[in-house]
Amino acid sequence: MARFDSRPELHPQFSVDGLVSLKVMSLPDMNVSSEPRTAPARSRSERRRRLVGAATRLFAESGLHGVTSHDIARAAGVAAGTFYLHFDDKEALFREVVFEAALTLRGRLERAAAASPDPGFAVRARAAELLAFAEENRSLVELLFGRNHEAAGVGVDVLEFLAEEIERNLRAGGGAGLLADGVDPAVAAQALVGMRARIVAWWAEEPGRIPREAVIESLSRIQVSGIYHPGAAVPLSPRAPRTRCGAPSRKEPRR
Repeated sequence: MARFDSRPELHPQFSVDGLVSLKVMSLPDMNVSSEPRTAPARSRSERRRRLVGAATRLFAESGLHGVTSHDIARAAGVAAGTFYLHFDDKEALFREVVFEAALTLRGRLERAAAASPDPGFAVRARAAELLAFAEENRSLVELLFGRNHEAAGVGVDVLEFLAEEIERNLRAGGGAGLLADGVDPAVAAQALVGMRARIVAWWAEEPGRIPREAVIESLSRIQVSGIYHPGAAVPLSPRAPRTRCGAPSRKEPRR
């Protein structure tokens, strides 16, 4: 039986706003063969769909380590051995659940941003959609990015997956003169995705701590303008001289 990488296949295209977008082939799509969709094939697809649905519910309720493959098979209404016809283990299924959620999130962010050609609107729309997704998927967000996250390795892979597209968009934006001088797209992409992941995990843990609109406003302003007031003179210090070991040198104070 053929095995597939747990990450989705990506096909770069150019969107109407000039930024790079991605046509995504979802994980189930990748398992579709060129053979006709026979009754046995449809039955197999349905069992896989039930396994994914059951796993999504159980992982949300009990966490990754609180669920066994037998639990998932039982909840899906299939034999325990059937589980292993579709997945190597529960971790492989968890990765599929997570990356399907990441694909859903990215699609929602793209649709939200496409509602207007105004870059400022797009930033705010993405922030609002990100918070909505976190509200709807609090258990998954906590599993991946919370204080006691059980799936740190998968969480890192998801962040890298999301950062890749952000970097592509930033590079396209830099070519159009939208990116500030001195900002490296790769560094900015990692910073943005890390900031968003930490904020949604922190906020989803206790949404009442700060109003939703305040989070959206802060996320949007930080991305567009940084954290300093426009009138504040905060020049960057010159680069510190380097020592032979690469660390900034420190001059002894005058006595």
